[in-house]
Amino acid sequence: MGENSEFSRGYIKGYKEGLYDAWEELSKLTGRGYTPRELQIMVKSGKIVLDKKIQDKIAEIEKALGRKLFTEESEEARKLIPMNIELNPGTSILIREERPEKAPNIVRSLIASGSRLLSISRMHPDQLKARFDIKGSMIWLTKSELSEADSEESEIEFISPNNLPVLAEAIQQFLSNHSGGVIFLEGLEYMCSQNDFKSVLRFIQLINEQVLLRKGFLVLSVNPFTMDQRDFSLIEREITQVN
Repeated sequence: MGENSEFSRGYIKGYKEGLYDAWEELSKLTGRGYTPRELQIMVKSGKIVLDKKIQDKIAEIEKALGRKLFTEESEEARKLIPMNIELNPGTSILIREERPEKAPNIVRSLIASGSRLLSISRMHPDQLKARFDIKGSMIWLTKSELSEADSEESEIEFISPNNLPVLAEAIQQFLSNHSGGVIFLEGLEYMCSQNDFKSVLRFIQLINEQVLLRKGFLVLSVNPFTMDQRDFSLIEREITQVN
């Protein structure tokens, strides 16, 4: 009976702290001048804060117990990445491929090593999960306006490819809450077709700076034949490793 009481008290304490933290995070967002639509996107993206708090709590308990509660099988995942790719914190990796294959392998390896994921993709999140077996926070690049009811029900997070500032803010928030996090960008070609190239280049430069500062990773899957070769060369110059 004593153990049950202790568990119950711990559960209530954690539940209370979680609610207070979530409310505090929401209060911070409402003071930044976002439109209602942008605020909805940022609140959804803010759910990634929960992952870090959970991981911190797990680490605290594991330290007290003197043993691991969870194990990750990262060795098998690492065998699937290209031999000349080095997964150093603070690095950006561009994989030249017609369809995403090698890049998702790198992402899976990083996830298996303990990194958290934020994917930005032209592909629908459900397809992304089913095809590549990757898990994490996901943003769908689309101009299709889902209704608020549909968005809430499916928990799909979507941002227009034209809204680079909001997309950049979501990435910055993710990396600030997850040092060592992974940004998987699949759909750069689509972004370039929907924006002035200089804006996309500045967007990549901004992400690179944040990845470097937060010791994270940027993984891009790009088909170079779908882009202007001069533009693609400028993108390559910003990337640490190109395969």
